[in-house]
Amino acid sequence: MEFLSPKTKERISKLEAENKTLRLQLEQQDTSAKTMRWPFLVIAVLLAVIVAVWKYSKPSTEELSAIRVEMWQNGSLKDTVLYPTFGIEYSIQVGAFNKYDYSELNLGSGFLKVQEDNGVQHILLGSFTNLPQARSYLDKVVKIGFENAFIVAYKEGIAVGLLSNKTAIKK
Repeated sequence: MEFLSPKTKERISKLEAENKTLRLQLEQQDTSAKTMRWPFLVIAVLLAVIVAVWKYSKPSTEELSAIRVEMWQNGSLKDTVLYPTFGIEYSIQVGAFNKYDYSELNLGSGFLKVQEDNGVQHILLGSFTNLPQARSYLDKVVKIGFENAFIVAYKEGIAVGLLSNKTAIKK
């Protein structure tokens, strides 16, 4: 700096002082911006968590349409939850016989079926893809005189369980 004029030295000193002042102001602004930013970040994170919890905690359509039933399987009562995606078909069984041939009653329309199992012919009415429809139809069948009718659940043509008729159970 010995080669600089006193006027230039004075000017450099002023510029350095101004630079120092500007740096302090910049640091203060940066600090205040950081303190102003964190509440928004906290609110954004909380909103994201709330949306995620809401989205993933509500029951799915499948869970809402599930039906808890008492089903007979292999001679014992099972508490079962049926979901519509199980591919289960429901029919109303009104009788099971082994002395006569009822196969000619099977009209092929799907309304009345005769299904044979170990020499026993099961007479079934209707074919339903959901349990509420089958229950509604069972109520009608019971009202016309088949008090001991019940719902049979089939999966891929194989009986997987029996749903008892509450009106036929004597307590």
